[in-house]
Amino acid sequence: MKLTCRTLAQSLLLALLLPGLLGCSLRRMALRTVEPVLDDFVDALFAEEDLELARGAFEADIKLIEGLRRTGDSPRLRVLNAMALTGYALIYCEGFDDERAGRLYLRARDIGQRMLGLDPFEMDESAFREWLAARRPVDLEGLFWTAFPYGAWINLNLHLSEALFRLPRVEDMVRTCIELDEGYFFGAGSLFLGALDCVRPRIVGGDPRRGREAFRRAQGLVGPALLLARLNEAKYYCPAALDEQRFDELLAEIRAFDSAAYPDHRLLNSYCLREVEGLAQRREELF
Repeated sequence: MKLTCRTLAQSLLLALLLPGLLGCSLRRMALRTVEPVLDDFVDALFAEEDLELARGAFEADIKLIEGLRRTGDSPRLRVLNAMALTGYALIYCEGFDDERAGRLYLRARDIGQRMLGLDPFEMDESAFREWLAARRPVDLEGLFWTAFPYGAWINLNLHLSEALFRLPRVEDMVRTCIELDEGYFFGAGSLFLGALDCVRPRIVGGDPRRGREAFRRAQGLVGPALLLARLNEAKYYCPAALDEQRFDELLAEIRAFDSAAYPDHRLLNSYCLREVEGLAQRREELF
């Protein structure tokens, strides 16, 4: 039976507002009623094109999910929590308050590590290699939500020894995620590796052309609906390769994009449209 707003509100009251009056089993039963509806909330958030309206929804959803996790934690709630923290940090903090973005990325990473049940960065190299080789599709979400937000934190903190020391393991974990499911979360694994190939100096293995191919693979995975791969190509590949012509082509392509044609992805595309204007203003600095 489809949940109405009234039944959802009742379930939330049961799950969150009356813990002292309900036994543990009843609270968890109420939580099971609410949890599937959160996927609808996520879908509605990704379909929102107004970034400021979405900001308030992000903030409310983060605390709602964390409240539900206190009632009865679950793998799905952990994924949604890590996803919300990472998305909020990317869209609303990076470039505005990088220190806060970093804190949120680390909170998301910690959730991923709890999903894994261990800290892969505390193992010795041999144990880490053996553990990573044994990962299976059931481990994908924990692996991804450990590596991806930590990689985002590293990108903001390349001046720190911890970031440089941990980067190789994060990279290996992302590669394993791609092996398990290359298309997971809009091909974000390929976007990560593409950016890394572009920003890393050639002397230590960087290769902008390989980075461009990673962006194009990510684009192929999601089709024309998302601008993320094209934004990353303009942001990372073009400056690294000093390809001004491709930079201008991408900016024109992104600006001409019809977000209304892909209503399920308006949030991320609105973010990309905002970011491309920032790139345009930094053109002389980038080249």
